[in-house]
Amino acid sequence: MIKEEGKAKIEKRKLIRHRIGLTYPDIIGLDNEDIQQAINGTIQEEIYKMIIEQGYEEDYTKEIWGDYKVELNEYNLLSVLIYIHSYSKGAAHGLTALKAINFDLQSGKTYELADLFIKNSGYVNKINELIKEEMVEKDIPMLVEFETIDKKQDFYLTKEALTVFFQLYEYTPYAYGIPEFGIPYNELEDIVNKQGPLKFIATSK
Repeated sequence: MIKEEGKAKIEKRKLIRHRIGLTYPDIIGLDNEDIQQAINGTIQEEIYKMIIEQGYEEDYTKEIWGDYKVELNEYNLLSVLIYIHSYSKGAAHGLTALKAINFDLQSGKTYELADLFIKNSGYVNKINELIKEEMVEKDIPMLVEFETIDKKQDFYLTKEALTVFFQLYEYTPYAYGIPEFGIPYNELEDIVNKQGPLKFIATSK
């Protein structure tokens, strides 16, 4: 057993507006109120961007609802998923957008994928290979051929794995849903930056 590092306290908040109804996380109880405010501000800004990107201000029949899920809240890391669903009157079906935000609770920094790995480690190629293998193994239906993740790639963290995901229609048909690819840390161990946000991997054995 290892000593677990800091966790955030989270309260569920509701945003209710005309044609909008969603819940979102509000971080409370951090020692540094400025960092706490910055984290909450980032969450709220991302939700606002997602609502706009769903066409809320352009389509006056569109309804928006949403929720969130906390995937990791340990080791001074907070990995949160934001789900925003939308539906326009008369449409065949609604749409779902998914956003992950990965925070350092001590600094308020939001992590990008590159922050997890040793510089020049070839992490993009490694992750591409693992995703392609899973696509073949699961015979995932594709709209277009997958070539590579983006350096700004969406991802979230759990205690066991790094999960990379793509949006609806980005590579797969609507019926498949949002494709997610969980990569256990032990498959990335040789390229993970052990002094970075995933340093808990080295101490959790």
